[in-house]
Amino acid sequence: MRHKPVLLQEVLEHLALRPGAVVMDGTLGSGGHSEAILEKIGPSGKLIGFDQDPEAIARCQMLFRGDPRVTLVHENFRNLKKVFSGLEVAAFDAVLLDIGTSSEQLADGKRGFSFQTEGELDMRMNPEVGLKASELLAQMSEVELADLFYHYGEEHKSRRFARVIVERRRQQPIQTIEDLNQALEQALPPHMRFKKGQRPSWARRHPATKVFQALRIGVNDELEALKEGMTVAFEHLKKAGRLGIISFHSVEDRIVKQQFRKWDDEERGNLIFRKPMVANRSEILNNPRARSAKLRVIEKTS
Repeated sequence: MRHKPVLLQEVLEHLALRPGAVVMDGTLGSGGHSEAILEKIGPSGKLIGFDQDPEAIARCQMLFRGDPRVTLVHENFRNLKKVFSGLEVAAFDAVLLDIGTSSEQLADGKRGFSFQTEGELDMRMNPEVGLKASELLAQMSEVELADLFYHYGEEHKSRRFARVIVERRRQQPIQTIEDLNQALEQALPPHMRFKKGQRPSWARRHPATKVFQALRIGVNDELEALKEGMTVAFEHLKKAGRLGIISFHSVEDRIVKQQFRKWDDEERGNLIFRKPMVANRSEILNNPRARSAKLRVIEKTS
């Protein structure tokens, strides 16, 4: 199933897109946002699409093949400054960053992003760069693991989970999604342990949810990438250009909110709205992933 772009109408409206605009999509995914952006900017517009995932680039090469308006860049958006001179644009009228995983990534067990699939614990957005999640779990100390789960996943059982993971890896490596799921279940009191498919509604949040989030962020250095990427994107906006960022959890959203307010206080930008845009009930019913999405937009003034 193809990934559905979240908050699509809100993005198109609040990025103030017009025919002929030069737009950067820093997180292509499966090209859903980009496809709609191209309709708005028309035949004279230009789209620069970034993604660090080679599979996303391959999907978008198929989607946009032959479209002279589209330039695809296999890079993390944090590296915009490194490649900007080769893009042959003066600046951007709008930039969109949709932070998070795509449906295709979550569904592919070989990638290791979801606790609901079977496969290796990888979690690298770019499979050619960095350590796998299984390697992080093998190398980090109990304290480091607890800090990772707490700060990146806001997991309040972080110490308990870290302790059991360290105990378990002494016996055998934690290399698969099932290995990690079993360790996390083992860390829970007996009345909170459930067989697969038998978790009651009152305990619907799986114990792996926040741990997998934290591991993914750690593996891909996502928070630093966000901080660097949004700053360089803002620098490369034209005056009155807009930067929109969609985040999916409070750790990311807090970073975006604080940086946008800083630019607003410094009179370098104007917040388009004070509180983030969220999905309406209809979109959430059609695309459950949208329930946690938050869109913030700022306009550059100087």
